[in-house]
Order: sequence, then C-alpha cells, then structure tokens
Amino acid sequence: MSMRKQIMLFFIFLVAIPIITIYSVAINIFFESTKKDLQALFSSNIHGVGKNVDRFFADALDLTTYPLMESNLKAFLGMPPDNVNDFKLTSNANSILLSMPYGFSNGIRGVSLLSNHQMLINAGVSLKITSADITAARARQSSPYWEYPDVSGLDDNGRSLYNHLFVTRLLKNPSDLSQEFGFIKIAVSRHQLSDIITSDHVNHDIAYFIIDEENKTLIATSPASTLANLQEVTSYDYLMQLASSPVSTQINGQYFTSAYKIERTPFILYSVVKPNILTIIKGTLVKGLSLTAVLVFLFSLILSVTFSQIITAPLVKLGKRMKSISNEDFSVRIDVKRNDEIAVLANNFNNMAQRLDFLYKEVYMGHLKLQQAQLSALQAQINPHFLYNTLDTIYWMSEMGDTKNVSAMVSNMSKMMRLTLSPGNRDMVQLSEELEHLSSYINIQRIRYGDQFVFDIECAEDLKSCYVLRLLLQPLVENALIHGLKDSTSGMVKVRIYQIEDTLIYEVMNDGKPVDVAEIKRLLEEDGSGIRGFALRNIKERISLKNGEGFHLDCYLRDGISVFQITQQLRNEEVGSGEIPQLGSSQKNDRS
Repeated sequence: MSMRKQIMLFFIFLVAIPIITIYSVAINIFFESTKKDLQALFSSNIHGVGKNVDRFFADALDLTTYPLMESNLKAFLGMPPDNVNDFKLTSNANSILLSMPYGFSNGIRGVSLLSNHQMLINAGVSLKITSADITAARARQSSPYWEYPDVSGLDDNGRSLYNHLFVTRLLKNPSDLSQEFGFIKIAVSRHQLSDIITSDHVNHDIAYFIIDEENKTLIATSPASTLANLQEVTSYDYLMQLASSPVSTQINGQYFTSAYKIERTPFILYSVVKPNILTIIKGTLVKGLSLTAVLVFLFSLILSVTFSQIITAPLVKLGKRMKSISNEDFSVRIDVKRNDEIAVLANNFNNMAQRLDFLYKEVYMGHLKLQQAQLSALQAQINPHFLYNTLDTIYWMSEMGDTKNVSAMVSNMSKMMRLTLSPGNRDMVQLSEELEHLSSYINIQRIRYGDQFVFDIECAEDLKSCYVLRLLLQPLVENALIHGLKDSTSGMVKVRIYQIEDTLIYEVMNDGKPVDVAEIKRLLEEDGSGIRGFALRNIKERISLKNGEGFHLDCYLRDGISVFQITQQLRNEEVGSGEIPQLGSSQKNDRS
C-alpha cells in the first residue's frame, strides 16, 4: 500500500470518524437545548400573559366590593322599605354607578346593583339579577359566583360566540356581617379578555384556554381540535400541578403545554403550542450530518495530498522573508501559528527582524525626541497668560488693602510656580501633584470670584499615586471659567477622575453656556498655530505623543452640561519623555 493511501486511511480514522461522531452528539445536544430554550420561552410567556389576565379579573372583583365603600351606594343598599328619601337615595346611587371608578374600561361592560329590598339599578349593558344568581351567591357567602356559557364555537376572527362572563357577589353590611345588604352583578367582555391574552404572545401559533375546576372552558383562542391529542394533559388537576411547578411548561411529544393559576379565581390559564421550528431544526441537522460526512471524507482526501506540503511551505515562506531582509525591508514578519521547531525558527527570525528594524529607526526616534522638546516649549506658553492675570489681581487687592487674600493668592501662586517649574521640567508627574497644582489654581479663582462659582473635584485615593501628563486639568478648568461661565453670575465646575480597565479618564464639566461641540472639534482638527484653540490643541498633541492616537481629548454635551474628556494610559510608574518601547513589546493603539 502506497504512503499516500496510508495517510488517507490515517486521516479517515483520525479525523473523519471522530468528527462525524461529535457532530451526531452535537445534533442531539443542540436539539435538546432548543427544546429547553423553548420551554423557558413559553413558561415566561404564560406568566406574562397571566399577569395581564390577573389584572383583568382583579378589576372586576375589586368592583364587586366597591358599593360597600362608597357612601351613596351603601346608603342605597341599606335603605329601609318605604323610605321617604328612597327616590333621592336611588338617584344618587344610580349617578355613582354610572361613574364607577373603572368606568366601562378594562373589559367591564355592565354593572347591576340589587338592594336587600329588591330595588335594582344598573349601568352599561342591561343585566338581571335572577333568583338563580341570588341562590348561587348566597351559597358562596361573600365569595364571587361566576357564570359563563360553555364555549362551543368561534367566529371568523377566532373569538368565542358568547360575549360576556358574569360575576355575582352577595354584599353584607360591614357593621353587621349577619345582615344582607344586597347583590352586585358585573358583566365583563369575553372578547376583550381574548384580546388581552392574544396581544402579548411570542411569535408562535399558540392556542390559549381558560378553564374552571370542572374542566369547563371560559375562553378558547383556538378551535377545540387543538386539544384532540392532549386530553390527559389538559385536565384541571394536571394543569394546577403544572402551574405550581418551578417551570410551568411541560413537553408532551411535539407539544408544549404551559399553565398559570389566575389569582383570586378558581380558573387556570394554559397554552398549547406545537413549534414548527423543532421539525425544521431536526430536518436541517440531519441534512447537515449527511453533508458533513461527505465534506469530512473529501477533507481527509485533500489532507492526504497536501500533507507533504505542511513541512515545506513554511520553509519556503521563511526563505522569501529572508530575501526581503537582504533588500533592507525590515518590516517583514512571519505569522507564528504553530508550536513546533518551525515556530521556534520563525520566532528567532521575527526577533532578528525587529532588532534590525529598531536600529534602522534610531534616527526616527531622535526626531521624536525633537518633537518632545518642541512640545515642552508649547507647554511653557500656557503659564504666562494665567500668571499675568493673577499678578494683576494681586496688585489691585493690595491696593485695596485686602492683605489676607493677597497672602492666600501669593501662597497658592507660589505653589503653582513650584509645581510648574519643577527641576527638569518633567512631563510626567503623580496625579496627586497634578491635583495639588489644580487646587492652587482653584483657590486663586475662589478668591477672585468669591461664592459665585462652585468647584468640585472627585477622585479615588488609589488613583493619586499613578503618573499622568502634567498641566492637563488646569487649562480645561480655566477654559470652563473663561468660556463656559463668563456670562454667568453663578455656576459649577466639576472635575471627575476615574479608571476604566487600564485607561485613566478626566472629565471637566460646567453648567454654563453649552459648548459648541462642532466648533471645538473643528479647532482641534486645525493644523495651524492660531491663538484660538491653542490650549486645547496643545493638550490633544501631548496626549497623542505620549499615549498613542488611541487616546484623545473629546468634547460633548451631557444633559445640557458641557463636558471635556481626556483619556490616557493608566501608569503606575513614571515614564521618561524620551521613552523607547522595549523590543518584543507591542503598542496598543486600538482604543477609541
């Protein structure tokens, strides 16, 4: 037997058979998982529909006790025979009945009230409280008596041919429960109950039913033939047990039955559905298994032909990359997706190419240091503007004899100068030092503006030891005062500093005049050196140079509040301004 045939048989036994076996098992697992997902879906659906039905019945039941709480209705019920005010009491009660708190919404279509002395008033559809209703209501004492014709057919819209459900309740004197006050009978719309049930179901052809303790059907949204094969799982006792279970849906063959006990009634709502998706999935998976078997055998055949190239192809690729190196193209790399001797060879090649690339770009790094020196010069231009304004304020305060505030402003100005002109003019400082610089600036502004503006700084203590670019916060707070609150007699400037993963975020907010976001973005995109927008462009450039272009200065409105946001790398140790990445490291510039 040739080597190629041996390799083909090897791959058939090693690849094809396990894959087909795993796929077969996966089919069954997926099919069963789909059934469980559908079970959870229909269980959630029956509870959602059930809650709506609870409210429907609760409105009717609450209305049956309302006459005992309303004074006019209560006076009508307790009216003695031959009362001289019987007309007035009856008229008042009738007016109240017509303006019941539920009106005739929520499915209520009619209300009749019968006093203990056979005086009858009603509203809505015409109802009669018959002797049979009275006898049944008395037998149940104060519990409601439900009356409903059995469902024997549907109209063209799938609705019951019978329009109403009726509930009758015996009313007793709240002061003397042994004394009958009368009776109340309410008609509720069967059609609206059906609409409530069918308006909130999942995208499946679900049949809903409501039955009583005697398996008598109140509501059916589908013909009775739906239940032809499910007689033993739609009995009241079975459905009551199902409704009480943690998962209120049971799978019976291809049918899913879900049940829900309607509160304050003896009724059970249940649904029956046969999802077509199961048949579709099963057929699709079986077809997929056949196709997979064919593809796996073809795949094994192809592997037997190409296996010999698995060894030679990486070596050919390595030779081409080495030729590129000899032509001074040091950017070439080999994707390492293996873990063998060839991978070791490829890694050594990549390390060599990276080292050569680094040495080749030393001139570029020198240019980057030059950019950093220019950046420091830009940074130094921020300070004189504020310095002149502050010295001018100190001068006028001293002229006015306000020595206390002069002393405080000089002290804070001294701190700011010390932090700004620190030895070496470091570009990176601890966040605590940056906040100290900002606090000194804010203290000066508090003296200048008094209680006109409120300043707030929010920062977790554990972030204050990390290293950040200096002099980012003070220009943004100054920008908020000069541009956001310049025409305001009061306002708020809030600084919020927080961490998301390995990113440190500044947010400087003010509630003054909303910022023109489009104008700010235009200024940030300008390449010129104009004075307008200079400080913002300076901040943006420093962030980009130090952190990479994935970090930014952004501006937007949040609920009418102007927000300037800075993102930078979260560093727990100081990094020099001329930082050079170590060999083998990768720069992450994919942030947004």
